[in-house]
Amino acid sequence: MSDNMTLLIDPHTHDLVFDEDGSFKKIFDKDTTVQNVRHALSTWKEEFFADLEHGTDYESIVGRNQNEIEDEEIKEVIREAVFQEPDVQRIDEIAVSYDRRTLIVQLSATLVNGESIALEVTA
Repeated sequence: MSDNMTLLIDPHTHDLVFDEDGSFKKIFDKDTTVQNVRHALSTWKEEFFADLEHGTDYESIVGRNQNEIEDEEIKEVIREAVFQEPDVQRIDEIAVSYDRRTLIVQLSATLVNGESIALEVTA
C-alpha cells in the first residue's frame, strides 16, 4: 500500500487541506484508506453522478420504521460500503446507533497489510 496516496480532505469541512507552503496536503497508506472508507460511508449511493456505485445504500435503511429493520440488515449495508475500499481485508467490529435523521457508524477493520483502522461516521 506504499503508493496509496490521495489529497487530504478535512473530515469536518470537506475542504481540501493545504500545507504550510500552500500546496495540497497529501496523505498516504492507512490514512488514505481511512479517508476513503469515511467517504464511502458519508456518501449516499448514486449521489455522485460520475460513479453511481460509490457510497452507502442509505435509501434501504433510513426513513424506515426502526422496529421493522434489523441491526444485521443495517450492518450489511455498511459492510457493502466499507468493502468498496480494496485495502480493507475484514471488518472486526461494527456498532450502529440511529434515530429518525441520524445514523452513527463506529467500526474497526483490518487492512490487507495487517494494520488496524478505527473510525466513526455520522450520516
